[in-house]
Amino acid sequence: MAQFKFYLEKDDNELILHYDNETSELRYENEDIVVAQNVFKDWAPFYKMDAGKRELTKIKIQLGLKCNYSCEYCSQRFIPRNPDDTYIHEVPVGHEEDGKIAQEIKKFVERFDKISIGKELTFELWGGEPFLYFEKMQLVTEQLHKKYPEAKFSVITNGSLLNQEIINFIQQYKFSVSISHDGVGQKTRGPDPLEDSDKKKWLFKLRNLLVPENRFSVNAMIHKDNDSRTEVQRWIRNNFGVVPIGEGGTVDAYDEGGASMSWNTPEEHIAYRRKAFREVMDRKIDQFSILHQKLENFITSLKEQRPSSSLGQKCSMDRPDNMAVDLNGNVITCQNVTISSNNPDDISHHIGHMDDLEAIIIKTGTHWSDREECPKCPVLHLCQGSCLFLSPGSKEWKLSCDNSYSDNVVWLAAALYELTGHILYRIEGEGLPEYRQDVFGFETKAYAGIP
Repeated sequence: MAQFKFYLEKDDNELILHYDNETSELRYENEDIVVAQNVFKDWAPFYKMDAGKRELTKIKIQLGLKCNYSCEYCSQRFIPRNPDDTYIHEVPVGHEEDGKIAQEIKKFVERFDKISIGKELTFELWGGEPFLYFEKMQLVTEQLHKKYPEAKFSVITNGSLLNQEIINFIQQYKFSVSISHDGVGQKTRGPDPLEDSDKKKWLFKLRNLLVPENRFSVNAMIHKDNDSRTEVQRWIRNNFGVVPIGEGGTVDAYDEGGASMSWNTPEEHIAYRRKAFREVMDRKIDQFSILHQKLENFITSLKEQRPSSSLGQKCSMDRPDNMAVDLNGNVITCQNVTISSNNPDDISHHIGHMDDLEAIIIKTGTHWSDREECPKCPVLHLCQGSCLFLSPGSKEWKLSCDNSYSDNVVWLAAALYELTGHILYRIEGEGLPEYRQDVFGFETKAYAGIP
């Protein structure tokens, strides 16, 4: 692990802090601690992805990867589909396949008789576009609700297929719904459903029903071509109203689409960090849940002196109580892959089966603790290792790591400002390249012209 020296400034007064990313200790030069400890815990070690699955609290059900949109940075678009990836409306009228699907879902739900469930349980229904698989959704949700009446349900959708039947279903089972929409940058996702009067009508009907119960959000992603959270929030506020904005982080570069939307030069990274930090300081991104989540989580890690040994991956798929599964009971690395797909090292994403959850080992990913860069990184506790199945050393990993660093160093600076009233301008630590040390480029003449 690593230690860092943070240089901060306020009105020409310099403040130097020392940070240990292994112990989450933040101290002044005189060794006094910056944040008083208020919680003491015996932290459990992180899971090295070989602990099986048990006491499940979050189950992500992959219905299929077909979608009616084509997002430029989508993590699913290069994933091979399973041969049986179908939805009931594709089945010819009078065909027996619809009855077969119902039987498969019945068998899927029966498999839960043999697995252990935690105290609270959430089912996430995933696509592609999940409402292409609406009949499957209805069947599996009805049966799981009967089995687990206290369980919660959620879904992420592009919002283009809503109708009264779907809204009734969402209300009946109290789904939380997130609409994937990039606001002003929606063109990189596909059509804007708000530009279609019929789609807009159903979207707003759903919004009006769910917002009072805190079951509605709009999920937006940040990237090179959509780099202003202020502009995204302004657009969403003007079009959806004052609703929570989920996601809100930078994209990972899974393929050339994601790579084209990544910052590629030190100058581009510095420009993004400056803009993002100004937007935090201007307090114009308050609808973004990531703002509160990042600051609160990091400051809490300092208060609790949360050790890196307890830190899991950002997606939580390394946790034994989180599982992604298809309707045949196949356990997969995460909801964005299939049993027909391999990771970049050609290892199958089919990591096990519901019939033997104790045997599950995630061999398709690299835990942050096994990457060269992560243990030496000052934003480890904010980033949590980026995507686990990006191959170490690959172009995609480097771009994703750089994207995540530039985003999370902004949250780090915001948290330190909240604690001290000083602005972070430099981080010193072993192995950090200069464009990561010079956080906002204030010390490099070549960056002087960047706004």
